[in-house]
Amino acid sequence: MPDPTLDHIDQKIIHALIEDGRASVETIAQSVGLSPTPARRRIKRLENEGFITGYRAEIDAEKCGLELFLYVLVTLTVGSADTMADFEAAIQKLPEIHKCDLIAGANCYILSLRLKNMKQYNDYLRNTLVKLPSVYAVETRTVIGHVKNSAQIAFPQS
Repeated sequence: MPDPTLDHIDQKIIHALIEDGRASVETIAQSVGLSPTPARRRIKRLENEGFITGYRAEIDAEKCGLELFLYVLVTLTVGSADTMADFEAAIQKLPEIHKCDLIAGANCYILSLRLKNMKQYNDYLRNTLVKLPSVYAVETRTVIGHVKNSAQIAFPQS
């Protein structure tokens, strides 16, 4: 069930901002069928209520020299609150890890990394990842090609 404070117009505004986070209020207003003032008010409300949490640039990592994209599955020795907190605190300090999610299943976490090459990952694995608090096992998946990368979301139907 969709949030009652998020109507069809709000959803259209969110989709328009996902498509172009730098679009002017006037452009957003026109695309959703509002005048600029009510569109601006809705965008501000969506930001204040936490539906819109920020705006950021999309960077081409390969052009920045980071050609290797990896998913790393991590299993901890013990799944206690303390070991999880220690691991999660250590992850926050590692800029090479751009995403870390707690997952269900045989592994505890999935990490996303962008690195220069496999040699850099070999060093990173040996000198950083396996030395993180309570790490028991690490499995790596190398991305060989991108099929879909979309920021769009599908809102639940009522």
